[in-house]
Amino acid sequence: MTSQQSPALCFAEPFRIFFPVGLLLGVIGVALWPLFVWHAVDFNPANAHARLMIEGLMGSFIIGFLGTAGPRLLDARPLRAVEISGLLALQLSSVSLHLAQQQAAGDVVFLVLLLVFLGMLGTRARTAQDLPPPHFVLVLFGFLSAITGIFLIAAAKSTADGAFANQLGALMLNEGFVLFPILGVGAFFFPKLLGGARPGPADLQIAAALWAEQAAIAALTGLIICGSFVMEALGWTRSAAMVRGLTTLVYFVARGRLFKKPGGPPFMAQCFRLGALLLVAGLLLPAVLPGYRVANLHLTFIGGFTIILFTVSARVVLGHSGHQHLFQKRLRFLIASLALLILAMLARVSADFILPARNSHLVYAALIWLAAAIIWACALGPKLSIADDE
Repeated sequence: MTSQQSPALCFAEPFRIFFPVGLLLGVIGVALWPLFVWHAVDFNPANAHARLMIEGLMGSFIIGFLGTAGPRLLDARPLRAVEISGLLALQLSSVSLHLAQQQAAGDVVFLVLLLVFLGMLGTRARTAQDLPPPHFVLVLFGFLSAITGIFLIAAAKSTADGAFANQLGALMLNEGFVLFPILGVGAFFFPKLLGGARPGPADLQIAAALWAEQAAIAALTGLIICGSFVMEALGWTRSAAMVRGLTTLVYFVARGRLFKKPGGPPFMAQCFRLGALLLVAGLLLPAVLPGYRVANLHLTFIGGFTIILFTVSARVVLGHSGHQHLFQKRLRFLIASLALLILAMLARVSADFILPARNSHLVYAALIWLAAAIIWACALGPKLSIADDE
């Protein structure tokens, strides 16, 4: 392996740009709460916080991951430097608008970002010799969910009674945009990545009939989860939670091999399994506690989405920097980061149950989350400039 400081390495593998940018945006989004409690910012950060975590943190990691892995799996040309620069400019513009309390404009810019990115991948998919992984139908569901969610939220503001549209749009943007790619990418990558193998174009060479069958199952899963969003927006919170949580669990087990013994080193498989189970728990919890929607969302987001994100992204960074030998070890920095994320999750969820101490719990949760992010960044940040010679 060799250390390369040239921009060419970052543009060749977009995760090297978008992972640190996404983490920085997440840090800003989390830091808004203690700054608000300490009167350092004079606006309620609820909306900006949500957008920075979903569109900023999660959006950047999704684009960085798919922008790197997508062209490689399709054996297509990588994204060009000008394309990556354009995506980055759109992302930073969207976040700046959200921080300026211009949510509608920020959402529009993020919508443009999603459409442009889909166009880039779509162009490469049309010229690829192989079909994309069938499970990636759910990745497309994620993008369509976010796009539809943004349209619904905008439409709700222009109608007299837009509560249903606003609720449905928020669910599709805040949950669907991340949940669908986790299911789709997980079903294809995790049995291989967490088992020690590296997926490549050969993994796409499956019979057309089998591809169609697996794609149909993925599409049906996506439609059922979309149906659960409609159910919740209609007020059927408990039923929606059961449908969404159980569908997610079944797909994780049947297609992602969640409980199958890893063929390689088990550590990262165990980390992903932890995140997946916390994600399912967060999706199911509204069936028991329907009145605590925000607390349930943070169990899903911090315990599920973020633990999976930290685990998979660590695997990507190590694998692309020539540190595959670390797959054999229990990574102390990742153990520390995930343990802190669980503490942050507990502090944030409990905040809604202890209202007199709510602000204190928000600050504790934010500071613990920031500590987890700093540990993750210090361990992996230097490796972003190292190329894998293999």
